[in-house]
Amino acid sequence: MKKYLTVLAAFVVMLCIGSVYAWSIVAAELMTGYGFSGAQSQTIFGTLIAVFPVAMIFVGRLAERWSPRFLGVVSGVLFFSAYFLAGASGGNFWLTWLGVGVLGGMATGFGYWVALTIPVQWFPEKKGLITGIAAAGFGLGAVFMSEWAALVLDSGRNVLQLLSLVGVVYGALIALFSLLISPQAKIVRGDKLSVRQFIRSGYFLRFFSGIFLGTFAGLLIIGSLKLIGEEGGISSATLVHSVALFAVANFLGRLTWGALSDHWSASLNVFMALLLQGVAIAALNFLELTDGLYLVLSVLIGFGFGSNFVLFAKASATVFGVANLGLVYPYVFLGYAIAGIAGPFSGGYLYDLSGNFSAAIYLAALMSLAGSLLFLISYIRKKRRQAAS
Repeated sequence: MKKYLTVLAAFVVMLCIGSVYAWSIVAAELMTGYGFSGAQSQTIFGTLIAVFPVAMIFVGRLAERWSPRFLGVVSGVLFFSAYFLAGASGGNFWLTWLGVGVLGGMATGFGYWVALTIPVQWFPEKKGLITGIAAAGFGLGAVFMSEWAALVLDSGRNVLQLLSLVGVVYGALIALFSLLISPQAKIVRGDKLSVRQFIRSGYFLRFFSGIFLGTFAGLLIIGSLKLIGEEGGISSATLVHSVALFAVANFLGRLTWGALSDHWSASLNVFMALLLQGVAIAALNFLELTDGLYLVLSVLIGFGFGSNFVLFAKASATVFGVANLGLVYPYVFLGYAIAGIAGPFSGGYLYDLSGNFSAAIYLAALMSLAGSLLFLISYIRKKRRQAAS
């Protein structure tokens, strides 16, 4: 019973910390109501994305002394502090950045480490599926957040009041459900791996580059999804639904790619996922957008984007062992941290420079297609080695 309760609790924790993927709604409100620039709004989002993988490295070390439950409660307290500070900022950029960006990133790092690494310990034979379920909660978080945000804002409350409510409610849920997460006491440790051994391996550079390229593209788009739609003349109702559908597709993508990774080559999966994401992003520029088409493209981008958070974690656990996942994966995830700064900031900067998102969309598409090509080459080389042997 403990193992199923652990998976459920981890899913809920991921659901709460994944609310950041509805940031485009908050960003639009901060820009119109408090004078934030495009670069400023995306810097906050990018800082959170950059801080939380770095925080995961330290959480992996703290886990040697502290229980997963305690680390999860710390995540809840940090989450509350982060969003409550932003809500009380009065629209000050630096306080909002410190709250959501820095403290929120730390909260996400603590919660993500616990919710990703502990459930897979209970199901070592289904690493892809269980990793997919845990990561899917993070992707689905924007669905609830976007709909809740719309209700709160439509009721007459402003975005700062929304941030305060998110801090109180989600902070409490993270802390409470973290108490239900139990580690696997009989996990097989195997050979102890050092960080130096991992970084020197050929796998590290490949995994790191892949997650950087894939998430750079996705984060650039998701951070400005609502703004891109507004530029294309998409209706307000459709824009809200596009954020929610992106999150649903992100959720389903994580489950689907996770399940497929237990049967198909990781390189082949990454190739297909990033190719899908890149083509769908490019279509935002190449095709004449309508409400229906915008929703379809949002779904396709989200479905491809979700793969990044399952396939590289599954591959890390397969190559280096489940017991070493908490040690090695945070270093792979640093590629996501760099993408978290570079992707959204590049999108915001190119928008401020040109007054539209055309150049930013082209950049995102090229990055995703480059990641796809990298893993296609890796897949072909592997097949050739197998044929030669």
